[in-house]
Amino acid sequence: MRRSHKPGFLMTANWDSGVGYAWWLMESYWAVLAGAYDGQYQCFLAYPTISTIPENLTKAPVTIVREDFSSFGVKLIRQVLFVLKHRIRVIYFSDKPVRHWAYILFRLMGVRKIVVHDHTPGMRTPPSGIKKLLKRALLSIPGIKADVCIGATEFVRKRLIEVACVPEDRCFAVPNGISTDLPQQESIYQRFNIPQDRKVIVTAARANRYKGGFFALDVLAELSKNGCNNWHYVYMGDGPDLAGLIQRAEELGIGAHVTFPGRVNNVLGLSQASHLAFHPSSGEVGYSLSILEYMLCGLPVVVPDNPSVCGATKDRITGLFYSEGGTASAAGALQACLHGDIDMERMGILAKKTVRDEFSLSQAHEKLRSIFSNFIQRP
Repeated sequence: MRRSHKPGFLMTANWDSGVGYAWWLMESYWAVLAGAYDGQYQCFLAYPTISTIPENLTKAPVTIVREDFSSFGVKLIRQVLFVLKHRIRVIYFSDKPVRHWAYILFRLMGVRKIVVHDHTPGMRTPPSGIKKLLKRALLSIPGIKADVCIGATEFVRKRLIEVACVPEDRCFAVPNGISTDLPQQESIYQRFNIPQDRKVIVTAARANRYKGGFFALDVLAELSKNGCNNWHYVYMGDGPDLAGLIQRAEELGIGAHVTFPGRVNNVLGLSQASHLAFHPSSGEVGYSLSILEYMLCGLPVVVPDNPSVCGATKDRITGLFYSEGGTASAAGALQACLHGDIDMERMGILAKKTVRDEFSLSQAHEKLRSIFSNFIQRP
């Protein structure tokens, strides 16, 4: 690797370069920052392991290296040596603690700014009493905390302030965004041989328990018991629990109304030809990229009322909320959509407009550039 006369700007990944899925968003952030700071820094992107390099990164002015920054501990000596060798001055971490004693070592090796971007899911309890005082005391140790903390949504930004006790003036939100370009619509009925008299409900997610697929099947079984059978459910995604989901659908007696095609191409094209989306996961970061994609496709979205999930959806405006974990509540929301009790077309139009106006990828990129521009140059 050729040494540069410029100081280094290090961006770090926590997974293999070929993982894909939602990591495409972080990849786009790395490419944008590399383009913005190429003239000032030599930009590095460190992967723990490298298989295939994403295409957008092959075109970016960034040096991709195999160096494991996914965790600290036993790997710290190699990390410190890398920082020293390449004169790293800025580090952009994904999903790392807002404070860590390793940050002190990095700063001793010349690092001037540390930015942490938090995409981690879930609700957490704000500390109180002694625990809150201790957290604040730890953050007061010189060099131990990140200079800037970014939340993937407004929900995460507030969590950084209320739970991690990071000063508010260090916390920002870069709302997750997606490209607003849509592929050509494809008939989901023809692709999966679905009867034309059924309304299609879609979910696009990894086939694992965490994503709520088993809960979704329980809800659909409840829907069937209520005499509502004018639907067909398509769960697009592969994963370790795919076979278990197929088996569960048969056990519940709804196998003829459910399709599990595994990982498919043209999810957005197929979604545009559907009627509504069901998001059964209860652990997100304010909203998932899948929710934004459903909305962009003009689909009303049925989501749990957990604020860590429904942040992009407005109840009875762009979708319907149900009580988290409530089978009957979720079945009722789906039934209202299927029976025409609400104006589905209007909700779909407003959902698409919301994504284009508030959650575009270009807006996310501009917000990220703005944060770095304001804070990287500060002494």
